[in-house]
Amino acid sequence: MKVIIYSKLNCTYCSKAKVMMNNLGIEYTEKKFEEFKTVDDMLEDIGKKVKTMPQIKIDGELVGGYHQLIEYFDDKGLVNFKGEKVEQR
Repeated sequence: MKVIIYSKLNCTYCSKAKVMMNNLGIEYTEKKFEEFKTVDDMLEDIGKKVKTMPQIKIDGELVGGYHQLIEYFDDKGLVNFKGEKVEQR
């Protein structure tokens, strides 16, 4: 699984997304808003005009933000609706 998290400084949901990935033991690449030359460069890298952070791509597909990430992993039975890791039985 190849995961990219687009984040920015002082972003609560960016931090929550990274904590979730760490709790699940899933490696990710972080691309920070501040490291792009322009906003347009970042949007081009994301592949869609977005207005919120974080934005998460998994295997090249844009999942969306933090809440969409919860839905993505909830559908796979890895987290609950709060984004907490579900113990596998």
